[in-house]
Amino acid sequence: MYSVKVRLDGPGGMAMAESVLKSVYLSGLDFEPEERRMRILPDGTVELQAGKSPYMVHAKITVPLYGQLWVMADNLGEGYKGDFVDFVTEAIRTYIAWAKRFSEGLTLSVKTRGHLEAALELEHLANRGVDTPDNRLYALSHAMYAAEGALFERAQQEIRPRPDLHLGCNFMRYTSPTARYAKFFAKAFDFATLPFYPGRTVPERDRYDYGYVDRALSFLTEKGITPKGHPLFFGHKEVNPSWMFGLEYPELRRAAAAIAAHHVKRYKGVIDVWDAMNEAHDWANCFELNQEQLVDLTRATTDALREASDQAVSIVNVCLPFAEYVAGRYTCYGALPEHLRSPLGYFKAILEAGVDFDVIGLQLYFPGRDMVAVSSMLDAYKALGKPIHITEMGVNGGFRAKSNAGSTWSQLDMSEGTWHGGWNEHTQADWMEEFYTLAASRPEIQALTWWDFIEPSFSGNGAFLYEDENPREIYFRLLALKDSIRGTQTELPS
Repeated sequence: MYSVKVRLDGPGGMAMAESVLKSVYLSGLDFEPEERRMRILPDGTVELQAGKSPYMVHAKITVPLYGQLWVMADNLGEGYKGDFVDFVTEAIRTYIAWAKRFSEGLTLSVKTRGHLEAALELEHLANRGVDTPDNRLYALSHAMYAAEGALFERAQQEIRPRPDLHLGCNFMRYTSPTARYAKFFAKAFDFATLPFYPGRTVPERDRYDYGYVDRALSFLTEKGITPKGHPLFFGHKEVNPSWMFGLEYPELRRAAAAIAAHHVKRYKGVIDVWDAMNEAHDWANCFELNQEQLVDLTRATTDALREASDQAVSIVNVCLPFAEYVAGRYTCYGALPEHLRSPLGYFKAILEAGVDFDVIGLQLYFPGRDMVAVSSMLDAYKALGKPIHITEMGVNGGFRAKSNAGSTWSQLDMSEGTWHGGWNEHTQADWMEEFYTLAASRPEIQALTWWDFIEPSFSGNGAFLYEDENPREIYFRLLALKDSIRGTQTELPS
């Protein structure tokens, strides 16, 4: 271990707010966090204990004209080995370098080129001592816009028709085939996630209830929409029946395997895609299992799935892929004393243990990060060598009515942020278009599932439809984007 000092200058050259200073943490170049062991020095410099070299630096700051979000500094992709980082200065260098890298061989749009030139000029003025702290923050803003813009434009150029890419959403509030909910869903999606939470499907031991699933499946089958079951196991206390609590681990394992096998056998040949395990990386752990048991329980559900149907696709699903919670040493049930396992660390552990599964499932409730950081994070998961599904995602579409209140889960506290000046229907649709374009340009990503289709939504005003079934702008943007992704052309109504 050695000490690293990080300086964060805000407007006017003053140290940034204490809440910002307390957010700072270090990670490896694969975004694997170090536990945050820090102190704030009298001059506002943050001192952290580092165990990895090279390292990146992350801080949740307010970027002028952009938003409040996690920003990274990575030393032009090489990471840092020294004991001091001037964060804003280094973040500017980081995003300018990404902008130049993504723009190689491209003719940038006027907008993106303007951002890049602004970033370079403001960085130059700051380095010459002209309104240095303020110009550095504005240089960072333009550099982030430029890097994102170049990434998006490169993805647009590299994208090829992807008829294989599933476009989906959860399908958990179906009522009838004549409802606008159903009609709008069938027009937009070819992939639908159905609820198999044990609290709903196995309310009493050995008594199964598939009433909703069967009703929904009748509609999906008629429309030719591929169904997915979610999840075979999820260690969150609100989705599990009371009879499962208090079981000793061996009995809990047998019960989880039996439920998984029953679900998969019941729908073999009808539902052939399953989230076999959900968030078993020290995050949702209401049964207070240790890390070895979580790996073993993952094996139990994936093996049960495979034995029940050798043709079914087995997905292991995680949330918070940047793992900021590891830096802070807490989960959705509060702080824990031991070192926590990140989603990336969990996948490495189950791969090393020989757990048999097919697909990496990632949840992306963002943007607590910019698109460049998201793309870099996806590279870390791609390196594991398996296909990727984006299993859940959502961003805020702004308020139309007070009844559209979102979730207060701490999961969102980790990933929420503001993007491109603030949330409304336009920025929500912009984010979806940029991310879906980026994802479609990456062949390892095979499915994109939004969460939810109708309000109220988990991500807070993130659904395609308002509660009255009227669609947001994001819905129509997706219909138009489908043509680009599929390589088709839909005629506009006359």
